[in-house]
Amino acid sequence: MSVQYRHRRLHGRRPSRTRQASKDRFRALWVLVATTGMRRSELAGVERDLVDLDAGALTIEPTRVVVDGKPLDEDGKTDSGRRTISLDAYTVSVLREHLAMVDEERKAWGRSYPSHRKVFCFEDGRLLHPDTITRRFNRLVDRAGLPRITLHGVRHSYATIAMDNGINPKILSERIGHSSVGFTMQTYVQRSEGRDKDAAAMLARLIIKLPSNPET
Repeated sequence: MSVQYRHRRLHGRRPSRTRQASKDRFRALWVLVATTGMRRSELAGVERDLVDLDAGALTIEPTRVVVDGKPLDEDGKTDSGRRTISLDAYTVSVLREHLAMVDEERKAWGRSYPSHRKVFCFEDGRLLHPDTITRRFNRLVDRAGLPRITLHGVRHSYATIAMDNGINPKILSERIGHSSVGFTMQTYVQRSEGRDKDAAAMLARLIIKLPSNPET
């Protein structure tokens, strides 16, 4: 294999990797999970009336779960599951584009379009089966030639990145819908090497400044 060919394989494919999700119909869903850490059932259950793009806020309440292989719509099970979270400007802009597309499709299909208010659905208004979200995500990962990461793994990564960048654990716990900060810390935040570097440096500075006392 020539050096030039290897270069094309390594670098020429990079743009197509980054465009896989952006070209997908459910681009807004992938952005939402990446910027909020929402669960699959919450993504499938998002309703239009609970999205306030002007305020940059999303209320997470109804969920769409799988029971005996069939999708079932439910209300949020707990107070922590029912929550309102803030959305960043980029996520808001992507959701605006998505909802505009859905509005056009609704008009095109006319009376045959279902009367639900779900944000994520197919062109003809058919609702998403939660398992379909998982399968579609896996295909995108495979097409991009990336190491396999699960959809739930994105939620883990979201929590870890948040913690590594100093997001208050309580705020993070509330955003991802946990009942306690302890559960968030123990279960969903992956161990990240080097997170304690700042603490080590600070403690060392304090210790070095202390007067030496051989008797202690």
